[in-house]
Amino acid sequence: MAWTRDEVRTFLEAAATDRLGAIWRLALATGLRRGELLGITWDDVDEGSVTVRRQVLVRPAAPRRVYVRKTTKTRRTRKVRFDEATGAALRRWKAEQAQARLMLGGAWKIHGGLGVEAEWVVTEADGGVIHPDTLTARWRRLATAAGVRPIPLHSARHSYAELALEAGVRLDVVSRQLGHASIATTGNIYLHDSDEAAQEAAERVAAAIFPGGR
Repeated sequence: MAWTRDEVRTFLEAAATDRLGAIWRLALATGLRRGELLGITWDDVDEGSVTVRRQVLVRPAAPRRVYVRKTTKTRRTRKVRFDEATGAALRRWKAEQAQARLMLGGAWKIHGGLGVEAEWVVTEADGGVIHPDTLTARWRRLATAAGVRPIPLHSARHSYAELALEAGVRLDVVSRQLGHASIATTGNIYLHDSDEAAQEAAERVAAAIFPGGR
């Protein structure tokens, strides 16, 4: 399930006033998995890119505790790119977070509540890394408030992929952004044939071979 371009715009308009607006924008601009999003530290963020190195996950078996996994799903570090507007939103978020840390002083959770000292990006007001399930719940509430289909947070990833391919981004580029093990995986998930697409392709080929319809 993925949002259309109009739904993404509507959601981001609503997200502009949300405390985590920059995080929601980053999710939709990069296709990061939830655990990867939560695993970002400010050291991973550069001008126009973020290096994905780790994940913050919830153990599926009891007790369901949150932990840091020091690898990505494919065990490969990757760099994903984002646009300037997303970069500006992240810079504002970093400044707000720094102000909150200054105000809290010693009460700030420098270990993110996870036992790993780092400048975590996706945090609560006290510096604790947001629980994965809490992040998902807040996403759903905001989607409902925005009046768009309440898709799961993981579907932000699908929305990114569908819109990127629709915009003409090469399949191999989308595959690297998503961190898929192979380009074939990306193609199997996101490339959908249809009579309309096939007809459009036929017309484009004909126009290239026979310009002017000759």
